[in-house]
Amino acid sequence: MKKGIVAILVILALIVLVSPGLVGRLAEKSVDEQLQWAATENKEVVITSEKFDRGWFSSEGRHRIELGKTGPGMKLREQLGFPADGPSPAVIIETRLDHGLIPVSSITRAEGSLAPGLGRAVSTVSIESIDGDVTELPGTIYSKVGLDGGLASHYFLDAGSMKDMSWGAGDVEVSADTGSGRVIIDGGFDSFTMVSPDDNSYSVGKFELSSDMTMTDYGYSVGDMAFVIDSMNISSEQSDVTMGPFKLDATSELDDDRVNVKTKMNFAVASLPPIGDIAWSMDMVLTGLDAAATGRLQKALERAQGTQDPTMLLSMVEDDLMDLAAGGFEMRFDQLDVTLPQGTVFTKFAFDLPASDRQSFAWTGVLLSLEASADIKIPSELYDMATAMNPQANMAVAMGILKKNGDTYEMTAEYKKGLLTVNGAPMPIPLPGS
Repeated sequence: MKKGIVAILVILALIVLVSPGLVGRLAEKSVDEQLQWAATENKEVVITSEKFDRGWFSSEGRHRIELGKTGPGMKLREQLGFPADGPSPAVIIETRLDHGLIPVSSITRAEGSLAPGLGRAVSTVSIESIDGDVTELPGTIYSKVGLDGGLASHYFLDAGSMKDMSWGAGDVEVSADTGSGRVIIDGGFDSFTMVSPDDNSYSVGKFELSSDMTMTDYGYSVGDMAFVIDSMNISSEQSDVTMGPFKLDATSELDDDRVNVKTKMNFAVASLPPIGDIAWSMDMVLTGLDAAATGRLQKALERAQGTQDPTMLLSMVEDDLMDLAAGGFEMRFDQLDVTLPQGTVFTKFAFDLPASDRQSFAWTGVLLSLEASADIKIPSELYDMATAMNPQANMAVAMGILKKNGDTYEMTAEYKKGLLTVNGAPMPIPLPGS
């Protein structure tokens, strides 16, 4: 009995005292793998390790994130107003990593724990401006590296202010597994406000995000994502625009070699001159998309970023676009509504493109095989306002495109085998080569 107890104590001593040094290398490797994976998934940036001082019980590291010289990175540089060959701001991440199967050194700090794993880390983030000034950002990131190399991080932010910025509390949890390519995000921020040097103010209300995405073999992720922004405001001497709430709920999945996507979105703008309050609602379903062709098209579009010539852009993506169309798919907009002070325009669309032979593919064949439908309802008050502003809008009724039905003007359209029918009246469409 005593020998058993002694053996257990010896094993515990080895785990506590010996494992940190041995596990430290594994933890360092896991951190490097996570960073390399993040860089691969975000081609706009480059992540480099400036230092990693590995001790027996703990290690300290610094990593730098900058805009890359890749196509997406150069495009982002341009959008942010930085010269292509000049410096750009950098994000500096300082990390202390307590390692060991039982990370005893972590218990001296906040969020420390003796839970088994490869290590626990605490990180702070700073911004380095293009002139070299470094500003430490508020908040702290607490992370743990699991025995399987997976990384789980928890970001805490207390409400505060700095220079021309102020913010509410934030709490975000992120877990990532490089093996499966799965990333889970859950959390949000209460608010954020910034005043620019020209006295324009920008503010964002409460923001909440929930995401569970997994990378596929085709080069893109599928899964569930939802986020809500309560409000956004842009204010200047000339205008004051308030937007929100903005809601997005999307899900995507692989079904064998096909991709299915469902997306719901709601967005509103208050007092938009000269219209007034306006809101959009969308409910879209996309099914049967060729998964491999989708991945190839996405990569082609990334390569074509920055191309200004439409003809050249089409030549760079046309083969992949034809692959996608030849695979066939179905798209429905079960709701695509716009609400104005005069009422709501209700719209529905549906498109069904059957699969076709890629070897004999032609865009005219797409027009002949495509089936589509549309239903639109416009409030009379809104239609009357449109005709008052532009009398030519009356032509829609004269041509039979819109029909009066009580307090609304309606259109029901169907397209099949090159023939368009609007409100029961056929309207042949001339096709190229016909």
